[in-house]
Amino acid sequence: AAVCPVDCCVPNPDIPETHEVLLARARRLHPDETIPDDAPSRFKKEGAAPAAGNGQAGPVAAAPPPAAAPPPAAKPAPAAAAAPAPAARPTAGVRGRVEKPIGRPTPPRPTPTFAGELPGTFEQLLADLGAPRRRVRSIGTRLGLALLAAGQGVLGAMPAAAKQRLETAVADRRYFNAQLATAANLFLNLVLYPVVLMVLAIVGGRAGFFTPKLSSWIFFGIVLAAAEAAWRLRESLFRGTPVARVPQRAAIYGPLVAVGLGWPLRLLLGTRGAESTPSFDGFYAGQDHFDGKLERDRRYGSVYRLEDRDDAYILRVEFPRALPPSSLADELRLPPEMPDYDYDLKVENGSVVVHGRVSDPSVRKLTAVAPAFPPEFTTRVPLGDPVAGFKHRYRDKTLEVILPKAGA
Repeated sequence: AAVCPVDCCVPNPDIPETHEVLLARARRLHPDETIPDDAPSRFKKEGAAPAAGNGQAGPVAAAPPPAAAPPPAAKPAPAAAAAPAPAARPTAGVRGRVEKPIGRPTPPRPTPTFAGELPGTFEQLLADLGAPRRRVRSIGTRLGLALLAAGQGVLGAMPAAAKQRLETAVADRRYFNAQLATAANLFLNLVLYPVVLMVLAIVGGRAGFFTPKLSSWIFFGIVLAAAEAAWRLRESLFRGTPVARVPQRAAIYGPLVAVGLGWPLRLLLGTRGAESTPSFDGFYAGQDHFDGKLERDRRYGSVYRLEDRDDAYILRVEFPRALPPSSLADELRLPPEMPDYDYDLKVENGSVVVHGRVSDPSVRKLTAVAPAFPPEFTTRVPLGDPVAGFKHRYRDKTLEVILPKAGA
């Protein structure tokens, strides 16, 4: 099984192996053992009647004293005492089954319930909230949202990080969507670049209005816009990556737009939510061991994102996904994937408190020797508004919590 997993074995439909065939074979291979008819079988469902066989059932009787050797002319032993004959071959076309190791499947871990947990399911509560909507309360907010609605094509030129921060501050994709803004900017540049080059050519005396030279500058501007769009979406154009997963890169003039428009708009809209990100990539622990900074931060519970909506908070805390590099892990033959943590969740003093701890005893041994691997962590995320409770779910090493605001 180490070199040929049983899942790779394909049964021969011309040589089926039934319960009776394998039982008879086992009795031939082990004549000194008594194998009952109701021996454990992978062909029988739990609780079903035992399959018919030709062996002896019940406990093994005490062996009688050896009898004297029979004379040469003695009658041969009865056929029943002889080794059982192989079972008749079933008709062709009956497909046999692949033998697999007997093992009890790991039961799914029950979802814990904490004090303050709301009734219903997480999915239902998320569907009831719907898309995020932002209530307009001040003149500054109205002005900022009006600029967003009118200038998404220009704001799409900003770098990806600036667009993501602006989208988080808006918290309403009706007014700003990073992907939609990037697409609008790509089409805007097809007009903007030819116009800019045409003006520069006229001002610089390289061409005049309604002259053949001016058309070449317009063509050069279209080519420049198309080349920049191909560069910004190169993963999608050359590798087939879906556009939704392509980085939302900046245009040539993107940094100027981020400083001149993006930053003032975020000041007008105010900060909504919170997010933690690692400041650098990671650490090298030895010649062949690299410990990612993001994974280290997950082990401390400091990788999270809080979405602040008008009707609720949505918190996402990332739990560790991989074991840290350690010679003890190799010695214990631990898999590279981190087992699921146990966790506690509560809301107190205007904050969400998430407490995670390593539950696997073998992995817990690593916490004493592996660097930056605490056995447990506590994360506190402050909330600006009171909440009416919470509902959580844990999947794919991520804890998601919905906290509806009181009175929303």
